[in-house]
Amino acid sequence: MTDVLFNTNMSFKHTALWKAAFEISRIDATPEEQARLAGCYDGMRARASMLVTKIASDLPHMTVHDVTHLDALWEMAAMAAGENVELNPAEAFVFGGAILLHDAAMTLAAFPGGIAELREQTEWRDLHARYLTSVPAGDTAAAKEAENRATADALRLLHAKQAENLPMISWIGPQKQPMFIIEDQQVRNFYGQKIGKIAYSHWWGISRVEEKLSGTLGALPDVTNCTVDLLKVACLLRVADAMHLDQRRAPAFEFALVQPTGVSADHWKFQERMAKPFVQADALVYTAQPPFEAGDADSWWTAFDALQMVDRELRDVDRVLRDRQRKPLVVRRVEGAHSPSDLARTVETVGWVPVDSTVRVSDVPKIVATLGGSKLYGDSTAAPIRELIQNGLDAITARRRLQGRPPKWGELHVLLQKRDDGYWLCFEDNGVGMSQTVLTGPLIDFGNSFWKSSLAIQEFPGLTAAGMKSRGKYGIGFFSIFMLGDLVRVISRRYDRDTHSARVLEFRHGLGSRPNLRNAYPKEVPMDGGTRVEVKLKTNPFEPDGLLYRKNPFSKGQVVKLSRVIAAIAPACDVAITVTQDDETIGTTSAGDWLEIKSAALLNRITGDGDFGEDDDDSSSMVNAWEELVELRDEDGKLYGRARINAANQWSTSGLLTVDGLAASKIGLVAGILIGVETTASRNSASPIVPAPVLASWSSEQAVVLAAAEIPDAEKARAAAFVMGCGGNVGELPVVWWQEKWMTASQFVEAVEPLDRLEVHEGTISHEDDDDVTRREFESSFKASAKIAQTADGRYGRLRDTDWISTVTKGGGSTPLDVIEALLCEAWGTVESDEDTLVVGESNGTEIFRSVSIYTPASEDKEA
Repeated sequence: MTDVLFNTNMSFKHTALWKAAFEISRIDATPEEQARLAGCYDGMRARASMLVTKIASDLPHMTVHDVTHLDALWEMAAMAAGENVELNPAEAFVFGGAILLHDAAMTLAAFPGGIAELREQTEWRDLHARYLTSVPAGDTAAAKEAENRATADALRLLHAKQAENLPMISWIGPQKQPMFIIEDQQVRNFYGQKIGKIAYSHWWGISRVEEKLSGTLGALPDVTNCTVDLLKVACLLRVADAMHLDQRRAPAFEFALVQPTGVSADHWKFQERMAKPFVQADALVYTAQPPFEAGDADSWWTAFDALQMVDRELRDVDRVLRDRQRKPLVVRRVEGAHSPSDLARTVETVGWVPVDSTVRVSDVPKIVATLGGSKLYGDSTAAPIRELIQNGLDAITARRRLQGRPPKWGELHVLLQKRDDGYWLCFEDNGVGMSQTVLTGPLIDFGNSFWKSSLAIQEFPGLTAAGMKSRGKYGIGFFSIFMLGDLVRVISRRYDRDTHSARVLEFRHGLGSRPNLRNAYPKEVPMDGGTRVEVKLKTNPFEPDGLLYRKNPFSKGQVVKLSRVIAAIAPACDVAITVTQDDETIGTTSAGDWLEIKSAALLNRITGDGDFGEDDDDSSSMVNAWEELVELRDEDGKLYGRARINAANQWSTSGLLTVDGLAASKIGLVAGILIGVETTASRNSASPIVPAPVLASWSSEQAVVLAAAEIPDAEKARAAAFVMGCGGNVGELPVVWWQEKWMTASQFVEAVEPLDRLEVHEGTISHEDDDDVTRREFESSFKASAKIAQTADGRYGRLRDTDWISTVTKGGGSTPLDVIEALLCEAWGTVESDEDTLVVGESNGTEIFRSVSIYTPASEDKEA
């Protein structure tokens, strides 16, 4: 039995399209055919109207998507078609069915299994995983909000895809009977899938519509003799849906009840003023009342953007219909859509003039070159190499996740080739590859990170839910390649598509040129899928200012191997890297081998003195016990680095912070690698992620090893200061210089216990500008007073070595002076202190004065 539809407004039946299809006598259809298909539509409309009514509950901030909107699309389509295009009964039924379903899945009711079914969808899991990443642990309210946000966004993202299924799925009725939107089984089985496909197509790009829906569906026997032009119907649906922007979609009282915010509010506010459009020549004309005041400028600009979208749809459809030898629509464009001042003549403003004053980049190549080049990264050629490696690592990681590949699967190949036209640097990965949509969209959209876009969820459903966390975050890294050269090619093939799908995007004259897209030649195609990026170097890599040339202030400079350059940039990656120069493999690394190779070999990588794949059995890689790099892990085994304390050299460092295995910034007082997180968009600065307890435990273990090491006591004392800063236990390391020797904590307590006064200078006594001797005299002749104690330096050298430690410990560590004070309390009990300027030594007979701390036992302890 057909459901009763309480909304009796049948204005759509007054449109020329409806009348021509179902009411006026036709040569190609009998009245019985017209009546049956019209009746089928009425029944379908009755049930669809109940479904779309639920949208307002699940997506309350959306403008009206109920049956009044669906009915209005007949009117919009008739306006666009004019007298040029008509629909036969079969086409009108399919068109009307697609209208009813195109937005009907923006509600949980469109999923018979409800929220449980929606949560099974890959897209919901991807969105939920993405939103959960910003939820603090234990915050149940934020976790619930992440679920709700994922549900709302999944309904919007999936509605078109689910619309394709709606004609053929069923809901369970009160008598346990299956209930379909199209009741007539014969009509449903024949037309249902095409209706769903066309409903889905309103979400596609026009090229996909042209590719997938260019055919004709034959007549349904015993029902009609009419065929269906699928392309015509699909085009009519997309323009009708785009055109409907009048106040019927945004009633003012509904706005008052819903109170939408942000962009949603702007859509409501502009549509609430819009009149029905009308046709003038080949243009669609939109008007609005009352005029938009200055306070409503955001809403006016939202209207301008929306009408530009309508204009694009009309122009695209006109081109497709003409190219495919179909009759064009009467309407081909929107009046004023390309000029704010022109549109303001019909969509009026008052008290202000809409001039397109959004931030404009008149010289796009220049701004990209500036922000994506040397101004962001500096002049170092390491930056573009790091970014290109990073892109390859992301692609390989994504493929691992999508295909369930082993954790160390995948390879990145870096090649330097001498070709007829010059030197080329190439980066080839066997990752997921890029479709044409990605290659010509997010890749070259400056500032738009593909991995954070909704397109990533559509291109690779399930990837985010599988735990993909991209290294790329800003959408600017690719453009750094133009620091190396102007001729750039990107050859990519999706891992799940054949070799014929591979495309080449080529920039022939840098960012100032428009890129060309072409099919890849067979020899260019990455054979296992993936991407190759290649750039013709603007400078010979072996000459000054070249990629492999290293300036040396003490010599003429030197040329290094490419493998050393790559090793220093990517010393700790979880992807294998092979380096080839002139068709010869000169370096290879296994995924994650930085945890396995010998300490000396890893340090050589960091400093740029070692290649991938160097012989680890070389005697030069042998080190003493205290020089071994030690892993930093928490109780759960999570890794935070592989390093040791390095207090030997005040003027250089072999410590490195890496982000995703790539070098970020130098780090003082350690040798080896700590894992960090970047603090700048250029990724040339990072902060370590090691927790304070892990750092403290590791430094305590280092103290034990260093105390037994055959190294100078002064070096041990500097190491002790580092351990103190990390919150560790210094053990038997010396902590104070006193009586002309370094003392451990126990030695110091024993020596100071019988005394009643101690003068302490914080840090080693060094030359100061107001001394009465020159720096040279001071350094050659200064003799410190034996009675003045000196602590180990907590900070030294040109690198502000301990800054990163305080970032980790958040003030939880100690200074050498803190430790001295604690030891004095152990020896004397309560301690009093004062400050004074005293003689601390002499240089060439000249007394040297410094501010010192004077410690004495508290008076009450003395009396006792």
